[in-house]
Amino acid sequence: MGLTSLRALSDRRIPQKSVRRLGKSKLSFNLYTLDVQLPSSYGERAKNGMEVEGVRKLTMDDVFKALAKPLPDFEIRPSKTALLLIDFQKLVSPGPLLQEAVDAGLAEKEVKEALREYDRRIKKAVKNARRILDGCRKKGYDIIHIKLGAQTGDPRHTAKINRKANFIVPMEAEKGKFMDEVEPIQGELVFSKTNGGAFTGTNLDFVLRNMDIDSIIVTGFLTDQCVLATALSGGDIGYDVLLVEDACTGTTKENHDAVIRIAKDVFLKTKSTSELMRII
Repeated sequence: MGLTSLRALSDRRIPQKSVRRLGKSKLSFNLYTLDVQLPSSYGERAKNGMEVEGVRKLTMDDVFKALAKPLPDFEIRPSKTALLLIDFQKLVSPGPLLQEAVDAGLAEKEVKEALREYDRRIKKAVKNARRILDGCRKKGYDIIHIKLGAQTGDPRHTAKINRKANFIVPMEAEKGKFMDEVEPIQGELVFSKTNGGAFTGTNLDFVLRNMDIDSIIVTGFLTDQCVLATALSGGDIGYDVLLVEDACTGTTKENHDAVIRIAKDVFLKTKSTSELMRII
């Protein structure tokens, strides 16, 4: 049987007990390299991109993880941090979505079934957001509510991106009202927008800078839409951003998880509600 040489980089000496012999294969190593002699069939399989037992091909995920420098943690404190509650409105609740789906021609029974899992995620996020809201109110954090709401029903008064999708929510619309659990109280700021991101659709940045706020806690709906747009914009213009991963959710669980996976430690920091409650 012929032999193929496979060389793999190593940044430290490999303990003897971690090196095992494969039949008559020969193995040798030094401080920087591991020189493994494997049967030629192993080499052919690796060359063709096939999985070889004990040997895994380096991926770009491995490369970027090795090169990445995760964002550092930052201090959460009442005088410098504001809580953002994004689009906690009835329009993301299962009820309005069910009606719109039925109006679009979908079977009501099937829509209800599809919405069941979504409903559980929405309720969990609202419950956690309420817990955070209560804690921040008690500790004196600035509370800021963001909502979708156009000044009128005239499409020209809605941002083009939503107008093109015919997504127009007049201020007085029933589905545009805040969810009861997280309604604003007197003294809390409310910003209305007609697009996705709160920073691009309102004067939120101007107000936060006047308040000397340098970090934000982000909660709300939907993770893969308005929450993402707000969080990324906030980070880009200099705010430290903490996304509470179980006080928001997306159109699907898969989309929510993808945003967390992609953005975490690159654009923002993430914590669970329980982790956040221990530091506010």
